[in-house]
Amino acid sequence: MDHLKIHIERYEMDWSLILGLVDFVVNAHDRIAIVGWNGVGKTTLLKIIKQEILDFDGTIENVGAMTLGYLEQIHFIDVTKTVREELKDAFAVIRSLEKSIQEEEKILEETGEYERYTELIEQYKHLSGYTYGNEVEKVARWIGIFHLLERPLSEVSGWERTKIALAKILLSRPDFLLLDEPTNFIDLQSVEWLEKYLEDTWKWGYMIISHDREFLDRTCFEVIEVCWAQGIDIYHGNYSEYVDEKKKRFEKGLKLYEEQQTLLATEKSLINRFRAWSRAGFAKSRERQLEKIELLDQPEKWMDIQFQLEYSEDPVEKIISFEDCFIWRVEPLFYVRDITLYRHQRVWIIGENGVWKSTLLKTLLWEIPLLDGFMNRGKWVEIAYYSQLHEWLQTELSMYDNFHKQGLLYSYEHLAGILGHYGFSYHDLDKKVATLSWGQRSKLLFAILGQKSSNVLVLDEPTNHLDYDTREALENAIKQYPGTVLFISHDRYFVNKIATHMWLVEKQEMTLSYGNYEDYQYKKERWLSYDMSLFDESWEMNLVLEEKLGREEAKRIREKFARRRR
Repeated sequence: MDHLKIHIERYEMDWSLILGLVDFVVNAHDRIAIVGWNGVGKTTLLKIIKQEILDFDGTIENVGAMTLGYLEQIHFIDVTKTVREELKDAFAVIRSLEKSIQEEEKILEETGEYERYTELIEQYKHLSGYTYGNEVEKVARWIGIFHLLERPLSEVSGWERTKIALAKILLSRPDFLLLDEPTNFIDLQSVEWLEKYLEDTWKWGYMIISHDREFLDRTCFEVIEVCWAQGIDIYHGNYSEYVDEKKKRFEKGLKLYEEQQTLLATEKSLINRFRAWSRAGFAKSRERQLEKIELLDQPEKWMDIQFQLEYSEDPVEKIISFEDCFIWRVEPLFYVRDITLYRHQRVWIIGENGVWKSTLLKTLLWEIPLLDGFMNRGKWVEIAYYSQLHEWLQTELSMYDNFHKQGLLYSYEHLAGILGHYGFSYHDLDKKVATLSWGQRSKLLFAILGQKSSNVLVLDEPTNHLDYDTREALENAIKQYPGTVLFISHDRYFVNKIATHMWLVEKQEMTLSYGNYEDYQYKKERWLSYDMSLFDESWEMNLVLEEKLGREEAKRIREKFARRRR
């Protein structure tokens, strides 16, 4: 069977050990999640497998010469090309043949020699050269970029480039996929499409780095955890099963370690007791036996991240009200008829990328004016805003200086105490932000925001780039935060934990809905009206729902959702 045999003794960069011993086999149809804390070397591992990094100690054996499709940060060499031309380049052999045919056509005109030309045409037909354009359009429709095909790459946004790069990889039909954060910067519908494509259509294997837990649960059946210099740990099952098994392994390892420490302490006490007396020979014998014991390392506990969100006084009940508003930049983008954000609500803004959800956030922050209509912000409203682009951070400055730029004039010792809650050490304070990973920058921004009191959190993709434990810590902090939360996210796990209401941007209008991602999916699958609540404020069944679904089905979902909500 075709497979990759991966053996890495070690990999160092700038005299620092990035990866320790990594030794495992990947079969052609394996579906593997690569997990681990921010900065442990997950992307490095994929680049070594793809042979983009060669200066490591070890070997990568590609048995069967499998072709590897690699999705990483998006870079296009020639941004003047149209999207259609870029996608056509996925068919490298056909494109090369086209150039050869064009050259032979010139020779044919000059000399009349047609044998080589005929041969190339036959090859072109055999490789489906006359129909591969249809495949480009088919995948472009699937992934939602058909309308971009004639645009130059210079005119498409970052999230659209992610889709284009993904489409190009799928068109190239590699034997095995290496996907580094494929769900970052694409909208929820595209995540669901990719998930379904990998589950139902893709017939081969892949390795995926992703912080989308729901996505990993549905697409991967083996988990490889990268553990810095300690190498890797392998788990069988999906992400949720990995979490459970990791906890069991930790508890078992800690128990064995503590039992051994107790044994060692007892033996050492016994040896010291008899060392100077007539039983010295006995003590020496016990000491030799003790030296033969293989010492266990203390199991490394996952990083204990603690987000600190400072709450100020309660604001008025109506936080922000919209009435007959047009949200816009250069031209009207969408309309808000009559929506109010109330105190203590936790609202998820949902809509495809390109409907300008982030523009809505900047509008309610007064950074972008309304085109028309009325928006009112209530008294005593204090907003803490998190942007996925990290605009507030000055990358040329150190972490310490970024706090000072925000008016937080703390000493090194005090600042080290704050940042310690986010996994940083005292020695990190002088690091320039430009040297930090995106996940570390996210934690730094939250550390700064946490020092400013607020009663409303406005969050634009807050979990992007954060590792799993950090996301859990953020979710817990937001759940404990007594204020109002308004957020954009395509992390379904996060949405299910946090959201109580939804603002749905669709067909150039924003409407109010109720519940979280599960509620949204339930309504969508059953063609229910988005603006109806599954339950009223006392969690009783909405009578309209009972009329639509029937008493038995209404009772079933009432038990399912009401129990979860309490």
